[in-house]
Amino acid sequence: MTFSKIHDLVVLLDKILTIEPIWEVYREDLAYLSDFAVTFRYPGESADTESAIDAQQRCRRFRNAARDALGL
Repeated sequence: MTFSKIHDLVVLLDKILTIEPIWEVYREDLAYLSDFAVTFRYPGESADTESAIDAQQRCRRFRNAARDALGL
């Protein structure tokens, strides 16, 4: 399986679902987080505190699931 340079976490999720089908439950979270990968990296755009905390929590949930799946 090859992975190209991409910021779209949903595209990456689609590639890995045959191996980790349970990760489908994170589709909405990963779509939300993908926006942060591009939108807020350029000057003039910023997230409010509530959005940043929400993104951090979503990221932490998926990170924990990924670490568990990898035995880390």
